[in-house]
Amino acid sequence: MAASSLLRSLTRHARGASAYHRHQPWSSFSTTAAASAVGARDDARKGFPGLGPTAKGEKARVVVLGIGWAGSRLMKDLDTSGYDVVCVAPRNHMVFTPLLASTCVGTLEFRSVAEPVARIQPAVSNAPGSHFLLARCTGVDPEAHTIDCEAVTDGEKDTMEPWKFKVAYDKLVFACGAEASTFGIHGVMEHAIFLREVHHAQEIRRRLLLNLMLSEVPGLSEEEKRRLLHCVVVGGGPTGVEFSGELSDFIMRDVKQRYSHVKDYIHVTLIEANDILSSFDVRLRQYATNQLLKSGVRLVRGIVKGVQPNKLILDNGEEVPYGLLVWSTGVGASPFVESLPFPKSPGGRIGVDEWLRVPSVRDVYAIGDCSGFLESTGKDVLPALAQVAERQGKYLASLLNNVMKAGGGHANSEVEADPGPPFVYKHLGSMATVGRNKALVDLRQSKESRGISLAGFLSWIIWRSAYLTRVVSWRNRFYVAINWLTTLLFGRDISRI
Repeated sequence: MAASSLLRSLTRHARGASAYHRHQPWSSFSTTAAASAVGARDDARKGFPGLGPTAKGEKARVVVLGIGWAGSRLMKDLDTSGYDVVCVAPRNHMVFTPLLASTCVGTLEFRSVAEPVARIQPAVSNAPGSHFLLARCTGVDPEAHTIDCEAVTDGEKDTMEPWKFKVAYDKLVFACGAEASTFGIHGVMEHAIFLREVHHAQEIRRRLLLNLMLSEVPGLSEEEKRRLLHCVVVGGGPTGVEFSGELSDFIMRDVKQRYSHVKDYIHVTLIEANDILSSFDVRLRQYATNQLLKSGVRLVRGIVKGVQPNKLILDNGEEVPYGLLVWSTGVGASPFVESLPFPKSPGGRIGVDEWLRVPSVRDVYAIGDCSGFLESTGKDVLPALAQVAERQGKYLASLLNNVMKAGGGHANSEVEADPGPPFVYKHLGSMATVGRNKALVDLRQSKESRGISLAGFLSWIIWRSAYLTRVVSWRNRFYVAINWLTTLLFGRDISRI
């Protein structure tokens, strides 16, 4: 049904659609006359495979690139009575990243943190003009209001070769996120595992359990056994600290019972150039340090200079052997974002104004980790946090809904009206678990301000309760609650599948 719906849409748009009334373009990307823009639009919809421009009388089309925190919240809140929604992304689910570390050691199952796009916005499954497209955007033509895409076919044996197609848009929203920062350190991409996607967590879990099983096979030297069971985490932010805490819990509560022959060989090292959890209150940072040390995590202050297959090199020349290396040192702009012909904010993100618009072109917006305020706005670039991305998605959905209701939903047809108040971010606080049923809750609005700071078991209850309520669907909330209960009663699942 969905395939036939998409085919009818492609056929209808390929036959052409009426041209729109055009306003004078905004910037250097749209400096041609209105007639030239119409001509470019006409050329764009002649014969290319993909979704052509919407016709007069049809719903306006919002194309969303990405299905992270920003993109999923935007799609959830868009008014589909006036918009068709097309999501272009290389995965068909949103990852609930705050609980991703728990899946690496079996506290939660992987499906508990993956929210299918069709559950977030049902229109992509049942509305004739709305679709989810498993693809990557490779380029954008702001004048023609089209994007270039390439189908994602990797990951399976005997798969099809990827093919290219175009998608015309009325409104385009970049919500494609960021990539893990490696700082150009040689060997990181080849040997380290990141912790940003479900498949990363799956790889970590498989590697960890494989190393545990291999360490019990006769024939390994003592030195090789210690290397194989040495888990190194680089990066002392919330993700690195939470993974280290989950891993130490796993070692103390499960490994020492089920792998008793090698329990004295496995250990965890956390490497950070500065203080861990630098955005948290000083008292909470010290509490986290003490808890990790009690859990057997070794804390090393240093800078990684190189990564080799079985060891990494620190700036003081020390060699650290490892069997599992997890890299969690923050994020930066992706090569795709860097290649886009738009002005950039500090850090290489897509530059936006106070209303999250890309001011150099019409009908283009950017939200989440891929975007940042231009210096001309006088605002600082916001941190790459889930709560920032989610609230930007919520704000932009409201803005686009108001634009549609005012008659400006289609391409180049925005009415001259007040866009409303600009986006303002108010920090709600930070939370992190440090293992042993302990967590940190920092409710300050900034590092300089005062506010409530909690640590301990009560904070752990708050941490779990808060994230359980933030899980998108009731189905996954049920999964998470059942997984937590199962782990409490029977321990973690240590099967390697």
